[in-house]
Amino acid sequence: MRCLVSGGNVTVIGRAIHALSRIGDECYLEAMVDGLALRTVNSSRSAYACFLFSPLFFQKYDPRVPGDREESETQVEPFRCKIVMKSILAVFKSPASLEKTVEKCKFAVGRDADQLVIQLQCKYGITKTHNLSFQDCETLQAVYTKEACPNTLRAQPKLLTDTVMHFPSTLEEVTLDIHSRKVTFRNYIEPDSDPKKTMLTEIVLTPLEFDDFCVQEEAEITFCLKELRGLLGFAEASGLPLSVHFNGPGR
Repeated sequence: MRCLVSGGNVTVIGRAIHALSRIGDECYLEAMVDGLALRTVNSSRSAYACFLFSPLFFQKYDPRVPGDREESETQVEPFRCKIVMKSILAVFKSPASLEKTVEKCKFAVGRDADQLVIQLQCKYGITKTHNLSFQDCETLQAVYTKEACPNTLRAQPKLLTDTVMHFPSTLEEVTLDIHSRKVTFRNYIEPDSDPKKTMLTEIVLTPLEFDDFCVQEEAEITFCLKELRGLLGFAEASGLPLSVHFNGPGR
């Protein structure tokens, strides 16, 4: 497997890895004909994330390992491996620094090798080579159907970023309460909490603030805020709108 990333796309890869690190402790890498997938799942397997970079994202992309060179690309067996998140995160420490100093990034691995080689070609002729140990693994894929969700929200990332910034960074969970005429974000409070010692923060958004607002079933769901912050950081830096699909709690 060999692929070459150049220009600003190196920073995009770095931001994707930073977003994944907010969710799981391991990065699952899969090189397929359709592109390179970076995935992770949290320890309780309640949150999953995937970034799929198509072959057009790369300057050069070859999912085959050396022994597969004679095979056609449509018959290539996907290369899969699992890497400790801290290891790959150390390669892409700062997206801002990547944008200023790194010109190209190369991923490579051989069939008999037990290491993933990530090479950063920097300005002034500097090359940084990282050899990361990995483990073989099965494909990691969540099962979900967006079309089955009765509620859909679509918004620019800044709207949600400005919303969650009002909550402390130490807050673990946030509750989303959605009705036909408003959306409320508030910090989750345990039912047996002392109201005199607990601070409740609520932010209310109207349907007009969203690009798309479709509510068929009113719902109240609670989820991890850390994972949402990681996604918002990537989306805002990339200028990508967010679509949220959901139904009732526990689904």
